[in-house]
Amino acid sequence: MPFSEIAAKGLSRYLVAASLDPQKLHLHVSEVEPGSRPHGAHTHAGVEAFYVLQGQVTVEVEDEQYTLGPDEALALDASRPHGIFGSGPARARYLVIIAE
Repeated sequence: MPFSEIAAKGLSRYLVAASLDPQKLHLHVSEVEPGSRPHGAHTHAGVEAFYVLQGQVTVEVEDEQYTLGPDEALALDASRPHGIFGSGPARARYLVIIAE
């Protein structure tokens, strides 16, 4: 089966089967400093999941907050306002997956 190499933030290599539409699944690794937000609350199409690799983050979904640590994940309807911030004492690293 042939694969295409796709550029993705935080990944040294990301291979996707050539028969798939790479726009249907976005994948990248992000980092956030304690107390920092990579961006404000936002919405978009699809389903979004956060998987924490190291550190601690808090995911905000509308008026609710969910704190996640290593090996913990949260998936949400991305059409609801959501955001993420570093809530631990050190830099956090997390995987973002968006399926449309």
